[in-house]
Amino acid sequence: MQKKKFKLLGPLICLLTAVIWGSGFPFQDIVGKDTANIDNFSFNGIRFLIGGIILIPVFLIFEKEKNTPKNELKPKLKRTAIFGVISGALLAVSAVLQQAGIQLTGESGKAGFITGFYLIILPVAMLIMFKQKPSIFVWIAIPISLLGLYFLSVTKDFKIQLGDILVLLCAFGFSAQMIFVDRVGNRVSILKFSCTQFFTAGAICMLLGVIFGNLTWQGITNNILPILYCGVMSAGAAYTLQNIGQKLTPPAVASLIFALEGLFATIFECIFEGSAPTKRAIIGSVLMLVAVLLSQIPKKEKTP
Repeated sequence: MQKKKFKLLGPLICLLTAVIWGSGFPFQDIVGKDTANIDNFSFNGIRFLIGGIILIPVFLIFEKEKNTPKNELKPKLKRTAIFGVISGALLAVSAVLQQAGIQLTGESGKAGFITGFYLIILPVAMLIMFKQKPSIFVWIAIPISLLGLYFLSVTKDFKIQLGDILVLLCAFGFSAQMIFVDRVGNRVSILKFSCTQFFTAGAICMLLGVIFGNLTWQGITNNILPILYCGVMSAGAAYTLQNIGQKLTPPAVASLIFALEGLFATIFECIFEGSAPTKRAIIGSVLMLVAVLLSQIPKKEKTP
């Protein structure tokens, strides 16, 4: 019985991660409506810096590098720092595009689903770049996801909103960041890597905020709850839970559960913002969810 409970722990942690990520979208929408006092760059900068600070005690406790030989420790830490900076730059670009899209559309639930399109982009990119063939279910999922995007983003007079295009671009950015992490993940100290990634993303966004932004003290005080939630929960806590959940859960199962992020984004949008989704949004959301779930079904391996 104890072994069965342990097997359930990983999927439950992954589910909690998806819930936290999804719940962060309405808070991003709240900040997006106060552009007069807090800009896109500064918001992302502050929340990523908070996420990095949250991870410092985590890697100090759980990632002490006791098992790494001394002659390998310095090169490993150097790789961790360099790769963390690269990943942080990709994360900063993606997050800025996502927040800009949410600001323009004001629909966090739809943004959550369009962001989830990275789960379709990812296997196609892996095929083109690294010749890793996805399952037949991915090819079935691609047209379904495109149809879902149509219902979510294209209005009745066939006009696509600029915000939807920015969120879709952010999905490509997140795909690039995830591919990079997949290629370097086994060569770095993952928690230190995550911390470096957050501090890099935060520094880039804050620099852009100083140059182009309009951050005010009133903007920080007015949005202190969204800033803290997106920094502590969506960034620091959720990313840590993601790492723990993936260690206890098969990759295909973990990815499928993480894909529910978009569904939870829509649910929390309805709860916190008191808005009801339109018929087109419901149809598009269902199609996107089906496509994302299909894309995560692993292909059958041929037995020798």
